[in-house]
Amino acid sequence: MKNLPRIVRTAGGFSFLINEEPFIMLAAEAHNSACTSRHYMQNVWKRAKELNCNTVLAPVYWELIEPQEHHFEFDSVSQLLSDARSHSMKLVLLWFGSWKNGHSTYVPNWIKTDLERFPRTEDESGVKTRTLSMFRSDLLTAELNSFTNFMKFLKESDLDSQTVIAVQVENEVGILGAARDFSPGAAEEYRKDVPRALIEHIEKAGTSFLSEAADIYKSASDKSWANIFRRNADEAFMCWNYSLHINRLVKSGKACYALFMFTNAWLKESDDEKPGVYPCGGPVPEMLDIWKCGAPDLDALSPDLYTFSFEKAAGLYTRSDNPLFIAETRRDKWAPANLYGAVGTYHALCYSPFGAESIGEDKSFITQIMHTNPDDKNVSSKTVKEYLSMSYRLLGNSMPLIAGCYGSDKMIGFIQNDGCMTKQIRLGRYLISLEFYHPINDVDEFIPGAGLAIQQSENELIFLGYGYRANIETADPGRQLDFLSLEKGTFDKDTGCIRYMHLNGDEQRIQMEEKPTILKASYYEF
Repeated sequence: MKNLPRIVRTAGGFSFLINEEPFIMLAAEAHNSACTSRHYMQNVWKRAKELNCNTVLAPVYWELIEPQEHHFEFDSVSQLLSDARSHSMKLVLLWFGSWKNGHSTYVPNWIKTDLERFPRTEDESGVKTRTLSMFRSDLLTAELNSFTNFMKFLKESDLDSQTVIAVQVENEVGILGAARDFSPGAAEEYRKDVPRALIEHIEKAGTSFLSEAADIYKSASDKSWANIFRRNADEAFMCWNYSLHINRLVKSGKACYALFMFTNAWLKESDDEKPGVYPCGGPVPEMLDIWKCGAPDLDALSPDLYTFSFEKAAGLYTRSDNPLFIAETRRDKWAPANLYGAVGTYHALCYSPFGAESIGEDKSFITQIMHTNPDDKNVSSKTVKEYLSMSYRLLGNSMPLIAGCYGSDKMIGFIQNDGCMTKQIRLGRYLISLEFYHPINDVDEFIPGAGLAIQQSENELIFLGYGYRANIETADPGRQLDFLSLEKGTFDKDTGCIRYMHLNGDEQRIQMEEKPTILKASYYEF
């Protein structure tokens, strides 16, 4: 039997393998309700093919899978598997279970209406919320049974084809509208001692944000959450308990069918945003070490990257104990550009703009997703679709080359920053000065420049991307650099060569086209 799709550690990072070959998920995520209609899903498959995706992220719904307790209906999942195979797509299935976006709207009706077995969280005033509580509840038992049966079904239905390559457990878990759960069961747990294992993990991790709690714990007689974590107590408490719940699901699910599993986070929009404005308890950057301790069986903690500080956020989730996995991100003009940074610098296992079927529909991304300014200029234009499609094709064709650099220092990505026309980077012994062609603007046809550079051998560099030129110098003082050859075209996966056109004379320069392309340069020093 062939090995399952899986994550492996490399010397400097992580790699995702399918049939023992490195694989990068060049993906798009369907809208939340898309998978309730097989007819509607044809729009998703069609757009995914147009975008040159190799993977689609698609939700499955607890409320539809188990409409009555212990009665399971997997027809909708079977349809997803069948249609993904017919479109030659891999699937990442998103388990919409107890919590999604800080609420509990995807649980079955028999759970929603049984408040005795499945109580709600309460805010500080004792008002019940739309979010299910973990405390004094049968929720874990019920969800464990459903999720385990779901994973058993996947194994029975997909082991040979291996269409499903990963599973997301819950979606943007947390509680909205309150800093934590104040229900009686939660309050009782909140007064208990912080587990010693968590403090030991925080000490070992050495994260400065949480290190104060470890120091307080050593001498405190009162080891309650409020006393140990102080101003971060509410969020730390919720993170710990959500992570324990999800880890139980993951552990049981993997015992049935050991696929890659992750959970994602709704990130705060500003540093001073308070828990409860964003879902309190999710794996936000400051709380990653709590999640790593509470949910060690998760393969990744994943940021939903809608922020304009893309590179900063991506860097926070690229750790020695965590690969970058982007299950949701913008579908506006930044979608093609951020791809190159995600893959080139942060070695992302997955890159997936949200709302696959809306990419290229000339609708405002921010207005649709963030529900803010209706005059927002960040539309998912036809140009976005074109550039993302061309970029996915370029990176997909070059996957053996690119994925082979994961975990090494042989590759770097770059993205044009707002207000900047130049950027300086270093790759091995090469100093690279980048100049972008156009200032960032709100014209629908404009896409910020971006690319990545790969050092294929001692004297060979490969450039991918668009909208920039590059000047290359050696870092050795007193030495100069010149071309031996420069080739333009596409990467041949079978031969590992760039094939199309040999450039010389006044065309022998690293000047990328306005649209995604690839150049291979060989140099000598004198």
